[in-house]
Formats: sequence, structure tokens, C-alpha cells
Amino acid sequence: MITTRNILWVVALGSAWGVAEVFGEDLLTGIGAPGASIWLAVWAVLLLSIGRGAWNKIGSSAVIGLVAALFKYVGPSPDYCHLLGIACLGLLFDLFASGLLSRGRSGWWRHACVGLLTAYGSASFFVMYSVHIAHFERWVDGGTQMALDHVLRSGGAVALAAVLLAPLGFRIGGKAAETLSTSAAEDHLAAAQR
Repeated sequence: MITTRNILWVVALGSAWGVAEVFGEDLLTGIGAPGASIWLAVWAVLLLSIGRGAWNKIGSSAVIGLVAALFKYVGPSPDYCHLLGIACLGLLFDLFASGLLSRGRSGWWRHACVGLLTAYGSASFFVMYSVHIAHFERWVDGGTQMALDHVLRSGGAVALAAVLLAPLGFRIGGKAAETLSTSAAEDHLAAAQR
């Protein structure tokens, strides 16, 4: 069900991801952290998992990704390559979560699979799109070695973190939504008793 609370979840999580995309790469590079895009993707998977744990609705994760992409687009240096990566991550997370968590089925292993498939799927799709459709010069010139490095190393690092963080995110989101629902019900009950 679409409620104000669910819309606020989507906007808040998409904004948290978007702000990280706008400022995170420079911040991480500035402190000497290697693989800024990996850290940002891990953060994104955690936020997407929290969002889907709070509101398991087809399309909700894709909208979180679109909100984040909008932040990057209006930020100081919109890069279409990064916009594609953000949108792809949100859309594929939505696709895998919708397929694996349909009809209320869940469990830590399903949540871990959503994270794992999202990490490798988005890295693979990003490379294929960048090389064969958009013909981004950097990716075309990088050749097969750069593509494999992105999918296996970067995608593998995100996948490893996602296997651990996606179940945690789903749990946090589910508990937060449950707590907020209980608080709202108690508020309505208290107001009715007055």
C-alpha cells in the first residue's frame, strides 16, 4: 500500500544514497580510501535493503535508485556513466528482490541472494551497456581486461559485502517499519481514548 510513510522511506533512503554519490567519491578519495565506487555501491545495497525491508513493494527500490540518480544529476559534476551505474543498481535490486521475495517469502539466504545477484548483475550490465550500447570511450578503450576487472574484482567486493549487509538491511528496515507501525497504532489508540 502506498502511504505517506512509505513515500518518506523511499525519499529519505534515496536522498541518503544520492548525497553519498555527490560527495562520497571526493571524500573517500581525499582520505585515501581505495575503491570509492565499491564503498558507494555497498552503501547503496545497504540502503536498498533497508528500504525493501521496510516496504516490500515492486518498484520501491527502483524509485530509491532514481532519487539517488537525481541527486547525482543535479550535483556539481553529473557524469552519465555514474548516473547509469546508480539507476542500474536500483533497478536490478528491484528486479531480484521482486523475484526472490514474492508472495511474502523471505529469509536471510534470500536476502543475501538479492545482494549477491544485484552486485554481479549490475556490474555486468553496466559494462555491457557502457561498451556495446553507449560506447563510453573509457570502457571501449579499456577492453576485456577492464571489463573483467570491473565485474570480478569490483563486483566481487560489492557482492561479498552485500551477502553480509543485505540481510542486515532487510532486518533493520523490517524492524523499523514494525516499530513505526506499532507507534502509529498506539498514537491512534491514545487519541481515540481521549
